[in-house]
Amino acid sequence: MAAKVKWYRDAWWVITHASRKKIKKRFGTTNADKRRAAKVADEINHRLALGQYTPEPRTEDSAIPFDKRVRSWHRLYSPTFKPSYEDTSLRLIENHLVPFFGSMDLRELSEADILGYIRAKLDAGLAPSTIKNGLTIVRRLLNLAQREGLVSQNPAARIGELMRRVDQRSAYETKQVDSWSRAEVAELLKVALEHEPRFHPALFLAMSTGLRRGEILGLKWADVDFERSRVNIRRALVRGQLSTPKSGKGRMVALPPGCASLLIDVLGDRRRQMLARGWPEVPEWVFPSESGGPLEERNFERSWGRVRRRAQKEGVRPLRFHTARHTYASFALEAGKSVRWVADQLGHSNPELTLRTYAHALRSEEIDLSFADFGGPKRTYTDPGVEGDEGPAITDDATDRRRKRFLERETGLEPATPSLGSLCSTN
Repeated sequence: MAAKVKWYRDAWWVITHASRKKIKKRFGTTNADKRRAAKVADEINHRLALGQYTPEPRTEDSAIPFDKRVRSWHRLYSPTFKPSYEDTSLRLIENHLVPFFGSMDLRELSEADILGYIRAKLDAGLAPSTIKNGLTIVRRLLNLAQREGLVSQNPAARIGELMRRVDQRSAYETKQVDSWSRAEVAELLKVALEHEPRFHPALFLAMSTGLRRGEILGLKWADVDFERSRVNIRRALVRGQLSTPKSGKGRMVALPPGCASLLIDVLGDRRRQMLARGWPEVPEWVFPSESGGPLEERNFERSWGRVRRRAQKEGVRPLRFHTARHTYASFALEAGKSVRWVADQLGHSNPELTLRTYAHALRSEEIDLSFADFGGPKRTYTDPGVEGDEGPAITDDATDRRRKRFLERETGLEPATPSLGSLCSTN
């Protein structure tokens, strides 16, 4: 049993081993804090030697209730959140985290508690992704507490590893993002054109550029460059609020010729609509509401739902609208576009994300496998009795020489020469 001064977690600590317990107390980062910690350690060691040491009891006033701390964190940091994350994180806190952890002292939180939360939410039927999103909040909360010296370590630091193991156990096959085939895309666009003509250009744009739904709703005519066939993605409309794109950065996205022509037609329709309704100018939004303002997500989703249900009757898989983005990326990689180019078009912050998500769509290069050919018998996959490109036909009346030439060419092995022994000397 002893107390020691140790530089730990970027600060000076007094770590005491007593009564089969390890007690840590943080002092600070300066030399003065180190001297103060050394005095405390000497005092503890003196009391241990006399048998008079007892750990300081933790009073209720010094406890850090989880529920109060996580709500305070959300209020303090919400100005730094995207509107969508602000709402999502609050629902995770109130519906899942607080009901489970309650007023538990944040300093007493352990990895066992984290695993208990995972088990409880899996039993309740929550998706692993939702569980991970909630625990990410816990990890951020404990990171801040660790920086303030309130906890010595973060028991939620291994959330990523734990959830990967959960995914591996619960999954019965490897995950792969869904994407539509070209036939399914054609059917979706056909249904949209026939039954939802106002929605059709937005769906066409999503399939042709991989834009997110919020980026499509936040697109203005000033962002469309018809001369260079580009669109400048500078904003997104999510849950009725404008914000920057998901990555926080703008980007230029290439417009295929067909999509650019379609947008020109849409702009012509907007001008005719302006004259018919007596508007002073064309609405600034590429896809406006009936009144000319930004289109609400609910109305957008209703249109998409009707298109999806009709297309499903024609054999199209009823996937999410976001699948249009996956489809664009898959087609681009299959066509030979580089991972960097696709990442720039999609607005991914790192091409590694693009590669991990769409590795299955990379162009196949298994035609030439000569680098892995180490010999062995080589056989033709066509009927050797048929005359063709594979070599001369072998028939009953073929000569031995023709048979030997065929064997040499197809197997790569030279037949033995019966008279070779008589021509060579063994002396």
